[in-house]
Amino acid sequence: MFEILRKIENFQLSNKEKTPSKKLKLKHSKSILIAQIGILIFFGGYFTGMPSSSGENPSRDLGNPAGLFNSVHIVENLRGDTMGYTKAWKILPHESLKVNILNPTSIPDESIEIIKNTILSTETIEIENSLLHKGLPNTFSTYYIGWKGALEATSETKITLPTNFEITNSPSSEGDIIVILSNIKDHSGNSGYTKTVLEGNEIVKAFITIYDVDSLSKSQLETIMRHEFGHALGLGHSTAPEDLMAPTIDMTYPYISGCNVDAIFDLYNGDSDGTVICEI
Repeated sequence: MFEILRKIENFQLSNKEKTPSKKLKLKHSKSILIAQIGILIFFGGYFTGMPSSSGENPSRDLGNPAGLFNSVHIVENLRGDTMGYTKAWKILPHESLKVNILNPTSIPDESIEIIKNTILSTETIEIENSLLHKGLPNTFSTYYIGWKGALEATSETKITLPTNFEITNSPSSEGDIIVILSNIKDHSGNSGYTKTVLEGNEIVKAFITIYDVDSLSKSQLETIMRHEFGHALGLGHSTAPEDLMAPTIDMTYPYISGCNVDAIFDLYNGDSDGTVICEI
């Protein structure tokens, strides 16, 4: 009997010792659960308050659950855009620059004619200034289809302007300006590349490469060639995003601008610091 009572007493004491531990564990579990709920409420409220790409609450925008958004920044600079340039060709009066289009056999004749036209055309086009953020509506500026027309419109300069061009299709690298039409894609994603070779302070040779030619439309080929030929003549890039000589070419009105002509004049007149400030 006493043995039975002693065992019951020991069992009760044992239960009393274990009870606080269970309570502590339960209390600890509750604390973790409360903390997790608090975190969910905090981040749920944070993401709910963030604007979505559509400007609405992300809960209504299933395509943008994280609340990320895009922004567009447009700057209109009516005056003060700059046009850079490097070195000039130095040729004799009435001397021609020889342009050689390499390996044209796989390229359609129509594409070759497009390339020639960007060099030899003397056609002009009038574009309303407001379309290019350069002036008021109903005011117009003259743009050039080909570089020959733009160069012939340039005032007389101290250094002879190259206004005469001989275009050939020789398989060799003969010529002053070599145009390489490649079906390879550039690893950097460029559509065109121009390398000019200098001797002292003058250009003595230029190489133009147009990449992935087969995938280009007629207008794209025309625009890229027009841009790269500007580099071959000595022009750098323009700060005006809508200009032909901008680093990223805008295909809307990709023609030779008055700013390009002004830069050519300063370059071949030899009396500026490598940039020209463009006016309307």
